[in-house]
Amino acid sequence: MTTPAGTMESGHIERGSGMAVWRQIAAAMEQAIRRSDYKPGEQLPTEKQLAQSFGVNRHTVRQAMNRLAETGLVSIEQGRGMFVAEDSFEYMLGSRTRFTENLQTMQKKPTREMIFAEQVAAPADIARALGMPTGAPLWQIETLNKADGKPVGVSSHYFPVGRFPDMPEHFAREGTITAALKAVGVNDYRRRSTRVSAKLISAGDARLADLPRTRPILVTETVNVDPQGKPVEFVRARFVADHVTLTIEHYE
Repeated sequence: MTTPAGTMESGHIERGSGMAVWRQIAAAMEQAIRRSDYKPGEQLPTEKQLAQSFGVNRHTVRQAMNRLAETGLVSIEQGRGMFVAEDSFEYMLGSRTRFTENLQTMQKKPTREMIFAEQVAAPADIARALGMPTGAPLWQIETLNKADGKPVGVSSHYFPVGRFPDMPEHFAREGTITAALKAVGVNDYRRRSTRVSAKLISAGDARLADLPRTRPILVTETVNVDPQGKPVEFVRARFVADHVTLTIEHYE
């Protein structure tokens, strides 16, 4: 761990300067982060260490670090500590969005690991989106999605069993949804609709992505259709909000 910023010249506190002490600490820590004394994702010194280094109480340090968290420079995770916020990447939501191609465009290595695959009865909302009866058989394929080996989200993919009886086997063999769909005769597909919402991460997703329960996520619900306009997939993707910026492309 890097030496606390209070041992550096930028961490010197000037009392009676007219600038609140907590603001001076926030400015010192921001300067240390900006000049890369602490790297993205690196754990910062504890409140106690910073309080000792700056010669203040922990409440003053907490006030300073909470301000840096509000600006997005620092991530405070209950039970784990304080971390430099990691750089986010832009994820494009277009008519032909592909997870693998999206990340490769940004020079990131994509991986999509299948957590499990099981046959489920279609809930009413997914059945409606796929144009099938409620309770009809669906494949649910759960995946953990990574960029450069780091978890960026979890996805639930739903496919009609009647049309794609062997989808889990194809995905396990091919490694991507696009390749698996090609293997079953769907050579192209497009995004018909996407719904975006925000919430806190669930306990199950937090365990998969090794994240605290306090982490916010962005949820996208997407219906993909084949060239004839027939639904082939419903996807509920959960993105780690402070790792990913969703950008929606518009077409004339």
